[in-house]
Amino acid sequence: MIKISLSPLAGLAAAAALALSPTTAMAHAKLVASTPAANAKVAKVTSILLQFSEKLIASTVKAELVMTGMPGMADHPPMKIAIASAMGKDGKSLTLTPKRALVPGTYTVKWSAAGADTHRMGSEFSFTVK
Repeated sequence: MIKISLSPLAGLAAAAALALSPTTAMAHAKLVASTPAANAKVAKVTSILLQFSEKLIASTVKAELVMTGMPGMADHPPMKIAIASAMGKDGKSLTLTPKRALVPGTYTVKWSAAGADTHRMGSEFSFTVK
């Protein structure tokens, strides 16, 4: 059996080399902005733009638009709205385009996607059409 012993100085040097070696920062993809913005009250929406903190893996991107409230209807059940979606050329943005004009009401955008670290993240936000 061979025993290898490192001096404390050698161990410290090895730890420093690992700490200072170039590594890829692995952060989760996050929604950094949207149009309309979360909790916004807008007159008209023709598309919804989502902007992310990093490039997304296109095959992992999912999004949906749900109408969650309608003026004059206290118990409006959630209603999924048909949308088309397109990734931006930069890979960091997603545009959702409703198939029909959005009528007045409250809407929730739900999304999930993975960035370079391949961890699927997701969130949701709401806005209101007046």
